[in-house]
Amino acid sequence: MVFSVLRYRRLNQRVQGLSMEMGSANRSLRNADRDLRTLFDQSAIAVMLLDSSSKSVLYANETAMTAFGVKTKEQLTAEVMQKPGAWSAAPFSLLDFEETIYKTGRSGLQKFQWYFEPRGRHPVWLDSSLSLISYKAGQALMFTGVNITDRKHAEKADRYRHKAMISMANDNGLYVTLDHLAEMAEALMAGARCGLMVHDVEGARLRWVGGRSLSNAFREALDGLPVAFGAASSGTAVFIRGRVVTRDTRSDDRWDLYRDEADLAGLRACWSEPVIGSSGELLGTFDVYHEEPWTPGDDDIDALTDPIAIASLAIERHQAKGQLEQMVLSEQMVRRISTDLLTLDPEDTDEGLTSTCRALGDFYRADRVFLCQLEDASQQVWVSHEWADESIETLRQPRVRKYPVITAALAKVFEGRPSVIFPADSDMPPQLEFLRDLLSLKHKQSVLLAMVHRGDRISGILGIQMTSAVNPWTPQRSQTAELMANLFGSALNRNQLLHSLTYQAVHDQLTGLYNRHKIESFMDQEVARCTRYGSSFSLIIFDLDHFKSINDRFGHNEGDAVLSAVSSQVSQGIRESEIAGRWGGEEFLVILPETSLDCALPVADRLRSSIESYRFSVPEKITISVGVAAFRPGDTPHEIIQRADAALYSAKESGRNCVKSSF
Repeated sequence: MVFSVLRYRRLNQRVQGLSMEMGSANRSLRNADRDLRTLFDQSAIAVMLLDSSSKSVLYANETAMTAFGVKTKEQLTAEVMQKPGAWSAAPFSLLDFEETIYKTGRSGLQKFQWYFEPRGRHPVWLDSSLSLISYKAGQALMFTGVNITDRKHAEKADRYRHKAMISMANDNGLYVTLDHLAEMAEALMAGARCGLMVHDVEGARLRWVGGRSLSNAFREALDGLPVAFGAASSGTAVFIRGRVVTRDTRSDDRWDLYRDEADLAGLRACWSEPVIGSSGELLGTFDVYHEEPWTPGDDDIDALTDPIAIASLAIERHQAKGQLEQMVLSEQMVRRISTDLLTLDPEDTDEGLTSTCRALGDFYRADRVFLCQLEDASQQVWVSHEWADESIETLRQPRVRKYPVITAALAKVFEGRPSVIFPADSDMPPQLEFLRDLLSLKHKQSVLLAMVHRGDRISGILGIQMTSAVNPWTPQRSQTAELMANLFGSALNRNQLLHSLTYQAVHDQLTGLYNRHKIESFMDQEVARCTRYGSSFSLIIFDLDHFKSINDRFGHNEGDAVLSAVSSQVSQGIRESEIAGRWGGEEFLVILPETSLDCALPVADRLRSSIESYRFSVPEKITISVGVAAFRPGDTPHEIIQRADAALYSAKESGRNCVKSSF
């Protein structure tokens, strides 16, 4: 009995000791659990404990709940862990997560990257792990996740940066490069939808080039946005050359004309940053849109710095390539026109100059291209050639009108420059009054005038009239116009020279009448024509009576003056269809087409009478002896000339100053 009592006491003491040890262990475990929770709550790593069977959340720290967009572990269980619709599509769906849990149950540990889109928040990337741990006398799944969203965005941005640089290097098109840059910016700024507009300097407008995340309807509505204050955010940013932030398009006056388009596209905020080139020129805008009212922070401004710099490089490179292509086209045009103008036959010069005006009109997309020629002797200028768009009235009239001008005064307009430009709102100087009245430039119109030279003197003006919102006359365009003016001058000079050489080749230098070689050619043509068609013509030959004595008494200069005066009388005394020439010495010949001998004799006598009555510079009466002959079937040129010459000899034998004919 005593032994049983003692044994009971010893067992009771051991039970109490074990209870104390268990209590101490439980207190230590609770303290350890509390310390661990405290550590997790302060951690930047997302941590949560899941029941391995029900997948309900046993514990989640603040970082985990923030990452999944909830405020309590109960919400995390009900609205995320047990709700498939809250998860992203495969391979980041709830089903995929449960598959990872299953693998963890078999292996004890799984490491993976996870993407999640919390409701109403920006998507997050987590570098995650799942492991089995002991928890409250059982097992639990511990999920840990390090937020790598910024790293993922940076990697994505780097990919788009690389694509943009490759696109630029391969000349894939500016829009492809700028699309990649817009996507690069969107990767760096969560929730942003980006676009790029390029500045059309000539049209003073902005054109959409990059940004595929914006709807086509919105892009089309804002394409061609004017560069002006109040033209949404983009047009205003280019106008003021500075950043424009519209926190809410519904309350910003600059969006009055475009608010409906923004609402239809689901856009509420816009930040427009001007893209400026290396030389300070405005290239366009980089536009960042958001679906809710928003303003950029310092991180956003820093994030956009790199895309803007690359966009500036891409646009400048594209423009340089365009300018180079334009230079090549310009050079090809100049070479082609130069070849055409400098190989024109004299009779084709007018048509060639008009065609060149048309080609320049197409090249410049001009309203009008015209050429004014200056006549030194009369000090007059007139519009000699012109091409005009069908929508405007031409300057040239059916009857050419000439305007008085002083060459020296006209040259002063240019002040030593090869060309001058006059916009519609500027006054032309008095020397160009005739052009001012003819052109009547209207709003947005301007005209470039380039001097046309022949040698070292001004001989005309090349004019190119254009309509544009801004000055379209870039240095390259002006230089091309000046070069074309030189080509016009060369063509006119060449034409004048060819006319002069041709004239000299067929005309007598002293009298200005056709020379013997040309007269013989006309005789051949007339004989061939009459032989073919059975028609007739007559021939007059005359020479001056006692011309040798005039040279001997008054000198050869006076003799030449007499010959020149005789040729003038002949030219005035015949019809336009009749041909006169100097046959040699003091002998002249006149061809009368379609004229019988009976009709030719009165013509010959009128010539004789006009010369007899004319007062020459010598104090001596001048008379002529005339022979006339008509074509007979079968005649050669030599035979008809022989008969006319025989008649001339008969007139001299008959006392001179008379007309004789030969049948």
